[in-house]
Amino acid sequence: MTRTLEDRIALVTGGAQGLGQAICERLAAEGAHVVVADINAEAAVATAAGITDRADRRAIGIKVDVTDETQVAAMVERAVQEFGRLDIMVNNAGASFRARPEDISINGWNTVVGINLNGVFLGCKWAGKQMMQQKTGGVIINIASIAGVYGSTMMSHYGAAKAAVITLTRELGVAWGRKGIRVVGIAPGPVETEGYLDVLHKTDPEAQKTYDAVAARVGMGRWGKVEEIAYPAVFLASDAASWMTGETIVIDGGPSPREVEG
Repeated sequence: MTRTLEDRIALVTGGAQGLGQAICERLAAEGAHVVVADINAEAAVATAAGITDRADRRAIGIKVDVTDETQVAAMVERAVQEFGRLDIMVNNAGASFRARPEDISINGWNTVVGINLNGVFLGCKWAGKQMMQQKTGGVIINIASIAGVYGSTMMSHYGAAKAAVITLTRELGVAWGRKGIRVVGIAPGPVETEGYLDVLHKTDPEAQKTYDAVAARVGMGRWGKVEEIAYPAVFLASDAASWMTGETIVIDGGPSPREVEG
C-alpha cells in the first residue's frame, strides 16, 4: 500500500530531538526521505541514522544555525544536492527561557526572536525560492505556539515571536498560493519535550508545581505528547490538506473547564 508521503523529500529544522525528531520519524514512517537539520550536528546524524534503520528511508543529518542566512541557504542547497528537490519544509527550530518581561535584556530578546522568528523567515524564504524554481510546488509548515495566540507572561519574547510566525504564515500563504506552495502552521499547547522541561527545571524552583498547574489549565487535564503534533504535521504535508494554506491550527488539548463554564 502506498504511504501518504511516499518518496517525498522533507527538511526539518530542530529535527534532532523532541518535537522535531518526532516529526522527522513520522514523516519517514509515511514514506518521506528526510533531511534532519539541527544546531547539534552529532544528534542530527544520530537521528538520521535511526530513521534509515527503522523506516528504511534515506535520511541525512546536517548542522545549521537557523539565524545565519548563509547556513540556511546552504542547508536547502544540500537537501537538493542529495535528493534532487524539496517537497516539504518544516520550520521547527526554536528556543526560549522563562523571565518576567521587565527582566529580559535586549540581547535575550534578540536571541529568542532571532531563532523563533528570523529562523522561520529564512527557512521559508530559501525553501520557497527552491520550490518556485523546481516548479513542482511544495508545503512549508511553521511550528508556532499557543503563546503566539494567547501570549505568555513569563515568555513574552517567545510569544511575540510566535505571534509573528502565525502572521507570516498567513502572509506567505497568500503570496505563494498561486505558485503551488502551501504555507501552513501548527500552534501547539504545552507539549512534553526535552527542551521545554529542561528550561522549566533549570529556571523554576517549583518546577513540578508549575508542571501540574499547566496540566490543570488544559481541557484534557494533561500535557501533550510529541506524537500528537507529529501526526497533524503529516496531515498538513499531505494531499489531504491540499486546499489549506495560510492557516495555523491550534492543538492544545482544549480549553480548561473554567473557561468553558465561566
